Amino acid sequence: MNISLRNRIALFYLSATSVITLLLFVVIYQVVYNTSFKNLDERLEFEALDILDDIDMNLDTVYFIDESEWSEKEHSDVEVYPIFAEVTNIEKKSVIKTPNLKSNSLSITPGITENFNSRLSEKQIRQLQRPILNKKGKLIGYIIIAIPVEGAINVINSLKNVLFISYPVLLLILFLISRYIAGKSITPLIKINEEAQKITKESLGTRIDLPKNKDEIHELAGTINGLMNRLEDAVLREKQFTADASHELRTPLSVIKGTLEVLIRKPRDVSQYQNKIQYCIKEVDRIGVLIDQLLMLARFESQEVHSNEIEIELNQSVQYCIHRLSEYAADKGIVINFYEKNKYFVCADPSLIDIILENLLSNAIKYSNESKQIDITLNETKNEVTCSIKDYGIGMSPEQIKRVFDRFYRTDEARSTEAGGHGIGMAIVKRLADLQKIKVSFSSEILKGTKVSLTFSKKKTNKPLFLQ
Repeated sequence: MNISLRNRIALFYLSATSVITLLLFVVIYQVVYNTSFKNLDERLEFEALDILDDIDMNLDTVYFIDESEWSEKEHSDVEVYPIFAEVTNIEKKSVIKTPNLKSNSLSITPGITENFNSRLSEKQIRQLQRPILNKKGKLIGYIIIAIPVEGAINVINSLKNVLFISYPVLLLILFLISRYIAGKSITPLIKINEEAQKITKESLGTRIDLPKNKDEIHELAGTINGLMNRLEDAVLREKQFTADASHELRTPLSVIKGTLEVLIRKPRDVSQYQNKIQYCIKEVDRIGVLIDQLLMLARFESQEVHSNEIEIELNQSVQYCIHRLSEYAADKGIVINFYEKNKYFVCADPSLIDIILENLLSNAIKYSNESKQIDITLNETKNEVTCSIKDYGIGMSPEQIKRVFDRFYRTDEARSTEAGGHGIGMAIVKRLADLQKIKVSFSSEILKGTKVSLTFSKKKTNKPLFLQ
């Protein structure tokens, strides 16, 4: 069963108030009940003391000092709530009683010391009984006093009926009031829902108006707007990726197709065929690299890549990377200088570190001017080891540095392929660095070059040293 938020809030409020109201009604009923009988009990006690003043004892006999005077007291008067009184001996035989009892007698229940409710003929009464003891403490009789309780019981029953009737009526009124208040409270939520439903893939730039009151609903609207900002950014980047991937794949395919079409137009020398085929192979390799990077990013997004950190010698990883990219650097006339003072050991995944270093160093070569140099430096402090790669190429602006880790982002705004690359490498670097808790930082100046630093924490591990 689906219950609206408005009704749920009203029911929650009603549940709490119904319990509180019920407890309040119980307290009211108990107070009235106790007060009513307390007043009756006080009157009974007063009459009992008055009778004790009028009686005397002779050995085992109890008698009235002035029986005629006692009989002429108010007990013989007609009263709305008359007092019934009776004095008995040890055998429970009446010694004297008020005329209003006529032929009736008040019952005696030995052992009871508290006042209790009883019946006299057809009347409900409140009864008190007290033992009469002589000077030796011997029981010689009883004083029994009673008073009708119809009035008190009528008041209590009337109160009970009023409470029983008013309780459901009050609950209904509380429900309607709480439902109205809940409706007013969730009005901003309804407005947020209506505005959110208007947002489609064609209007991702639309945002929800923030409520005036800075409360939880204001925070919710702000959170939804933040989510929409991230969603819009992701969609835009995915669109950019589609355009980039299409461009990057179409360009080498077009080049290969054009080259092959030229080759089949007329017979050519073997050397010409070899040159064109080599060129086509280069473009195919470029497509392969792009596909590999896309697959790697897909693995990152699906959380299929895990870090297997062991202790490695960072010097060897850097030297291995330099060796792999030495031919690429030599083609551009770039000299790679590696400065190392000692052997530096860090805890990292060797295969993932190779990917990080290769991406960073290939970027440094890619965006360096010809016949320049690249400086790689290893340093350490008490708790950290830092690997810095410094190039003297085209550099980056502060705005470009902020986006350097964005997927499919490339610093050349014209999207030219002169420098190569696909704008995926730095996204891979960031993901692998975060996986191993390696800090990556950039500093750069336009036309002066870029410096990227990898900072490793000196973590302890029981895993064996890895040697490449």
